[in-house]
Amino acid sequence: MVLLTSSTVSALISGGVVCLFTFLLFLSGYVLQQQSVRSIQEAIRRPPEPQPVPTLPPQFREPENETVGVALEPPERDAESVIGGSRGPWADSVQVPVVASTGEQKPRKDSPPQRLAYIFALEEPLHLCSALLFAKQQRSASRLPQEPSIVLLYPSTWESDPSPLFTSVLSFMRDVQELYDVVYRPVQIRDAWNTRALLLGELQWGRWDYDQALYLRSPGMGLDIQTLDSTLASLDTRQSWTPLNPSSGDDPEVLLRTSRGLQSPRGPTRKLIVSANHRVTEADEGGESADTLERDSAYMLFSDQRPSDESQIEWYGDLKHQFHEGRRTVCEGSGLLSDTKMP
Repeated sequence: MVLLTSSTVSALISGGVVCLFTFLLFLSGYVLQQQSVRSIQEAIRRPPEPQPVPTLPPQFREPENETVGVALEPPERDAESVIGGSRGPWADSVQVPVVASTGEQKPRKDSPPQRLAYIFALEEPLHLCSALLFAKQQRSASRLPQEPSIVLLYPSTWESDPSPLFTSVLSFMRDVQELYDVVYRPVQIRDAWNTRALLLGELQWGRWDYDQALYLRSPGMGLDIQTLDSTLASLDTRQSWTPLNPSSGDDPEVLLRTSRGLQSPRGPTRKLIVSANHRVTEADEGGESADTLERDSAYMLFSDQRPSDESQIEWYGDLKHQFHEGRRTVCEGSGLLSDTKMP
């Protein structure tokens, strides 16, 4: 029989405890290792998860029709001021008129144009009286559901000229702006360019807030405002107007501004305007009487030239007298008509 001393017993107990904890530590490590191995095996055998498919909200699932505009880059110009603080729907741009497309929004085909305008180019102060006479005629005779704007283009040099004439005309323009509800648009004039070309260039390069605009040359008088309104608001412009071309000359009598650019009259639309230098052509088959001209025309142009047809002199003289009286009514007190011989 072997007697165990207390030290031997303590050593055995300590060794047993160490062996027990070592075994437990090995066992826990083995269990963790097996769990890791199983997790890796399951991950390898598991099929790949499907990729998520993006979906659009209902309001974006059907593409909408979009209109892409092509904006023209106009030449640079100086800042301009507008009389009376009223600024028209134009951008700062000047160029001679050419045929080009713009980035304007096209009106819907199933509804008439809502934003309309008449445009006049004032090459000289006296042309203001002619434009105001037309404004008075149009405001009193129009039957359009929405009143068109009447835009007057004038050289910006009027604002810098200190002469009494231009000082008076600018003051008068401020006085009658609200009376006739007109919009003034100064156009930058450069020495190297013709004034008329720059004024007409504003029709082509100006950015518009109008669906359609009708340019009428000055000086002139309305003969049939309702016909002019119908022409201005017409939806079918392709049948009666054609894109502007060099044959229109540098001083056209009438132009139509649409989303397709500047348009010249063709066919029956050419008879909208009548002037003193009307020439009888072979197509007239013997000529047109004054009654025919007055019935078919809606706007009369005046000049110093007498009618080429002697039968039209009396008719033209009566209209010229009406024009003088009407112009005197709208420009009374302006000083523009005194001692002036104008058509």
